[in-house]
Parts: sequence; structure tokens; C-alpha cells
Amino acid sequence: MSPTAPRSPSPRSRTQDVDTRDAIVRAALTLFAKHGVDGVSLRQIVGAAGQANPSAVHYHFQSKEGLVAAVLRHVQDQLLPMQEQALATMDEAATRDELTVRDVMRLWVTPAVLIYAGSAEGRMAIRFLSRLTWQPQHMGQDQLVGCSQAHMVRVCEHLERLIPHRSRERLFFLTVLATANMLHALSDASVLMRQTVLGLDRLVEDKPFEVVDWIVDYLADGLTGQPQIMSTAGAPRAA
Repeated sequence: MSPTAPRSPSPRSRTQDVDTRDAIVRAALTLFAKHGVDGVSLRQIVGAAGQANPSAVHYHFQSKEGLVAAVLRHVQDQLLPMQEQALATMDEAATRDELTVRDVMRLWVTPAVLIYAGSAEGRMAIRFLSRLTWQPQHMGQDQLVGCSQAHMVRVCEHLERLIPHRSRERLFFLTVLATANMLHALSDASVLMRQTVLGLDRLVEDKPFEVVDWIVDYLADGLTGQPQIMSTAGAPRAA
């Protein structure tokens, strides 16, 4: 008598697995954004996802590191279509010789601002990315660099053509620094929400494109401004 072949999961079971994974990823996104990867236990995540089985994370993601990677993929799935469209717009403008540094910065900043302004989950997504910039390498930084490096290289290629007097290393350094600053600034926008003067408490949600312009002002000036170096006497002088 031949052994019984293993049964394939039923469609209902597969749907339940997908729903469980999604619930865990969304719960982890919120908790990681609020408390950091190291500040949340797997048991807390499972509980927030409404799951009774404490080993659900290991079943679906193998480890906490695997869960961090899954949350990052979830965030990137929201950002990537807008980022690809932004890069396509940069490429098209560059072929017409109509691309400026401000255009690059605006197209590069806009996806993150729109994600942040679009929903409560979007705000958690940006806060999560901000926290990953200073997580230990194995629990965030490596994954963040891995998924963003190709996009950042393409942005820097445009900047190299537009700012030829800057070295490639300097431009890449400034772009990485600007990325972190943008994520931290948006993540800290909760400070703005406590400032009712001039309507700052509603600024990001009500006027996202004005926020984009102000961030672009900050970043473009940092990329193109006249650098200062230290003289032998210790006082700064123009390069």
C-alpha cells in the first residue's frame, strides 16, 4: 500500500495564513515605529495582531530579523511605485536638459511626504524607516541600505551631472545625510502637531506640497551652497 501523499493547504487555510501574516506585519510596523525594534517583544507583536499562538512570528517569519525585513518590504511596496515614477520623470527631464537640482530634490522627497501625509499607517511607515537608520546593522540598517541603495545611486547620478564641481563621494555622503534628515524631520512632525501657532499642527496633512518645498529648500541649499573650509588660523573661509 503506497503512503498517503501530503495534503496541500486548502484555499481557506492559505487565505488565513496571508491574513495572519498581514496582521502581524501591520502590528509590528506600528510597534516598531513607536518603540523601536529592540523595544518590542515578539509576544507583544503577536498580541497586538490578535493572534493567540505566541510562536506565530517564528512560523511565518522565522525570526525577529525576518519580521523586520517583511515590515520593510511592506513599506517599500508603498514607496516604490512613486519612487520609480519620480526617477522616470528625472530621466525624461534630463534628456531634455531641463532637470535642476531642485527638481531632483522635489521628486526625491515627494513620495515620503505623501506617504506620511496620506494615512496613520503612512506616518508609522516613515517613523519606522527613521528608526532603522540607527538600528544595529543586523536588525535594520543592512536591510534599509539594501533596498534603498540602487534608488539613491540613480539620484546621485543626476546630481553628479548637475553639480560637477562636487565629488561623487561628497554627493553620495550628502544624499545619505539628507535622506536620514528628511526621515527624522517627518518622524518628528509630531512636535509640529503640538504647535497650534500658524496652523503648524495641521501643516503636513493640510499642505503636504508646501512641506515638500520647504524640505527642498533645505536640501538643495545644502547640496549647492558654497562650502566653507577651515583656514590655518581656525576661522572658516570660502572654498
